Amino acid sequence: MLSPRYEVRRPTPADAETIFAVIRAYQTARIGRLDYTLADVEDELRSPEGDLGTDAWLVLDEHGTAVGWGWAWPSGDGIVDMDVFTLDDEVADRLWAMARERAAAIGRERGWPSVTGGVGVYREDTPTARRLTGYGFEVGTVYHRLRADHTGDRAFPDVPAGFVVRNGAESERVRRDAHETREAAFHDHYGHVRKSYDEWAAARETESVHDWSFLSVLYTDAGEPAGMTLRSTLFAPDEKCGYLRLLGVHPTFQGRGLGRWLLRHAFAEDTRDGWAGTILHVDTDPRRPALGLYLSEGMRAVQIIDAWRRPV
Repeated sequence: MLSPRYEVRRPTPADAETIFAVIRAYQTARIGRLDYTLADVEDELRSPEGDLGTDAWLVLDEHGTAVGWGWAWPSGDGIVDMDVFTLDDEVADRLWAMARERAAAIGRERGWPSVTGGVGVYREDTPTARRLTGYGFEVGTVYHRLRADHTGDRAFPDVPAGFVVRNGAESERVRRDAHETREAAFHDHYGHVRKSYDEWAAARETESVHDWSFLSVLYTDAGEPAGMTLRSTLFAPDEKCGYLRLLGVHPTFQGRGLGRWLLRHAFAEDTRDGWAGTILHVDTDPRRPALGLYLSEGMRAVQIIDAWRRPV
């Protein structure tokens, strides 16, 4: 239990600026900069994956000042993502406990045989890493945030012979093919959670940084979806960069250089749209070729994020 001087209440969308202030103070102290925008908070508060009435908490001190923010969002497949933002040790312990308790409850409610809590932590945030170690969490994998700078025009690459590229704004059929490709390409990747098309599309459409025109699907001339990219404007406000949210090649078509083509195509799209660079996140699992591909195309690591997990 928290000291009586603290109040814990459920957040509402109207709390976005209050929560943003908590995150700003936390990130400035822990990583030396702000890696969030107000729009990011607003998107989280309207995400269909979580329920503000059960899955999130805002902590106020005796003066009514917000000093802590935490949530536990069910991803699916027995995984609950969670995060806590506070510089107060007492509040941190309580929020992390509440997040773990809520994750376990979500599992029971959904009939999952087991539940795993997942947390992404910036490498510089050593206090949180120590805290999670004490709670029994372990690092499951490491993600790199990569950036490519666009100092001049990047020409669109020629479409590979036997293929055609279509845009996600064309039709729901293109969007469904992109979803199918996503599921096939990432089915055995760390952290991948299966989503129905409706779940996936609904989550995207609640985000202010999303537009279906940012989706590209590469098809064979016979109409088979072979690969896809999904961009967004997540890093546009603060980094003036496009964000490559997804790049996937269907297993049937892997090993043909399509991933490199899709990456270059995304670079050209971001250059056309006026962005100074392209940012993406990649699992550094050495069994995967993605990191090597991205580095070979001139991308560089600008942030390391450890993915922590434990059964709850």
